Amino acid sequence: MRPLTLPLAVCACLAAGCGDPKGPGPGTAPDRAELVYEGHMAGIPEAFRIDTGGSGAPERILPAGTVAMDPTPSPDGRHLAFVVANDAEGTGDIFVVDRDGTGRRQLTTAPELDDSPAWSPDGSRIAFRSYRGGHDGEIWVMNADGTGAVNLTPTTGTAIIDNRRPGWSPDGRAIVFASTLGGEWGIWTMGADGGGKRQLTNTPALDAEPAWSPDGREIAFRRSDASGSDILVMPAVGGEPVRLALPGEQRLPAWSSDGRLIAFVGQPTVHDQPELYVMRADGREVRLVTVQPSWGGGLHPAWRRRD
Repeated sequence: MRPLTLPLAVCACLAAGCGDPKGPGPGTAPDRAELVYEGHMAGIPEAFRIDTGGSGAPERILPAGTVAMDPTPSPDGRHLAFVVANDAEGTGDIFVVDRDGTGRRQLTTAPELDDSPAWSPDGSRIAFRSYRGGHDGEIWVMNADGTGAVNLTPTTGTAIIDNRRPGWSPDGRAIVFASTLGGEWGIWTMGADGGGKRQLTNTPALDAEPAWSPDGREIAFRRSDASGSDILVMPAVGGEPVRLALPGEQRLPAWSSDGRLIAFVGQPTVHDQPELYVMRADGREVRLVTVQPSWGGGLHPAWRRRD
């Protein structure tokens, strides 16, 4: 990975933001948006919300101490899917609550781990990763009420294949995901029914955590190699990606609803607390959003319209 120390100017650029000062900056959230994310206050993974300008303190979405990993808002913002997992035992399930944190419902009950929920654009279905098939991670889709679960990437025989982080195309016809189907970790797409699987990246690097742009034209993802971990953007049909080379380590990109901005998790070094940042989609004007380290940083950012 990258060296454990960085030049002061480089660290300052990541923390304070740098780039062309002209034009609309990431401090102005599109469509009055906020970020929903997983924070680790007192070491407990909880669901928080925060204004993308970083001007206010985070707010808990659920009662203090409620375990809620990978919180993911529904497209209309009325519901929130999240995961309650036990990493030591490798178990976990997907839950849903209403926007105000009430009406908690458990959607999955398999004894193995279910995680990484992703709502379809119309809110009727949820894609997720599951180990319930007895293999490494597989991508499943279920109805938004937890019924009708179908395995889209069934593993046959003794093959060791892992799939993770599903995300829907804006038209709901396809799903992007990371997979070792090609031998190395790469970005793949498939139809919403699991057909037509297609590999988009194939390099010795680890490519993962894909996110489809709102206009359907691009896919952002994380690439990790000997130089570190960066966010890249490529055409949704495949092709040469553009690396948004920023100082430190970056992962888990999330597009704003208008496609202007990308939220992500950043760390000056792999040993630092992960924090949430927002940048323009071309990598300029980086801004730190989680400005209070005592709140436990942030993981798994997702955009949601404010109340």
